[in-house]
Amino acid sequence: MSNDYTFPVGKIVGFHGLKGDIKIRPETNNPKLLLDIDDVEIVIKHERINREVEDLFLEKRILFVKLKGYPDRTSVEHFLNAQVFTSREQLNDLEDDEWWVDDLVGLIVVTPDGREVGTVAGITGNSGELLEVKSTESDGSFLVPFVKALVPEVDIKAGRIVVVDLPGLFTLR
Repeated sequence: MSNDYTFPVGKIVGFHGLKGDIKIRPETNNPKLLLDIDDVEIVIKHERINREVEDLFLEKRILFVKLKGYPDRTSVEHFLNAQVFTSREQLNDLEDDEWWVDDLVGLIVVTPDGREVGTVAGITGNSGELLEVKSTESDGSFLVPFVKALVPEVDIKAGRIVVVDLPGLFTLR
């Protein structure tokens, strides 16, 4: 089993049937990333429990997980509302136009002509649809909708993101 359980799988929100299947509401907006995980860490109160995954499937944005060593519903009911984590190495590969938040934070933001306007400070919005950019020119930050029309290029290796310079887009908040 891995010991780097930093990726949040989600919260245990219920159970399915009598054979110990748990229902997890995924925290990622792409739950297909979770379909090949082999082991998890369950955090309930101050206790951390590492378990191997026996089986899992996704249905209607709920992840159904069967853990090894838990034969029935009674054996897992104490996990209700617990948080579940896994290691990033176990996740499926991202699509071509998907990135990890950790990989985006810190990237330099430039315009198509190469003018540096800031650094990615974070990702915000319900679905991670806004880049928060710390301005190079002042103490403030501004938000950029994270859509292809405004962010035509993300180059993790070069450490930069290209953002189209539209009037008013770099207005500080």
